[in-house]
Amino acid sequence: MRKTVISLLALLVAAAASIVSYDCDARECAVDTDGYTFSVRANLLRWATLTPDAGLEWRVSPSVGVLVNGSWSSWESWTWRDGNWRYALWEVAPEVRWYLGEKKAWYVGAMFKAGQFNYKFSGTGRQGDLMGGGITGGYQLRLNKALALDFNLGLGYLNADYEKYEVIDGVRVRRGNETKDWWGPINAGVTLVWKLF
Repeated sequence: MRKTVISLLALLVAAAASIVSYDCDARECAVDTDGYTFSVRANLLRWATLTPDAGLEWRVSPSVGVLVNGSWSSWESWTWRDGNWRYALWEVAPEVRWYLGEKKAWYVGAMFKAGQFNYKFSGTGRQGDLMGGGITGGYQLRLNKALALDFNLGLGYLNADYEKYEVIDGVRVRRGNETKDWWGPINAGVTLVWKLF
């Protein structure tokens, strides 16, 4: 499994290096002044953790974008640690962005995040809901007319309500409820953006 993950990461790095080596001129990489563009997105950091992530962005105008990103994974059990680990997650994160400057490459935005999780990396598992939101900021590096890399960070609040559990003789036994509140980084990404039209 580790060799597969390392091979996939090496392939992603090689693909990114070949894309970045493309030299687009100012006319080719300029912002579409008509606005109304539509693109699909894939956060490569999430994919590196084997959590498929995809999104859509509609540039309502050159300065405003509306996005929705989603992630999902369901790793029932892994072969190490006696098959006792679990990693399952789904989340949806809508966002509104304001693109700044002449090239409209820098942006700030507001996001919301909601989803559910089930993690078990030790004797005690945690399953519950998450919800939060915050501000985002980042930079889009245009690679050519259709592709860009989006580097972003989100800071804000995240609340998780969950049940703790243990698995005893194949039976899941509840061990109580907890609520955690988090202030700080709630989102990060190196996202490949493909402008469709």
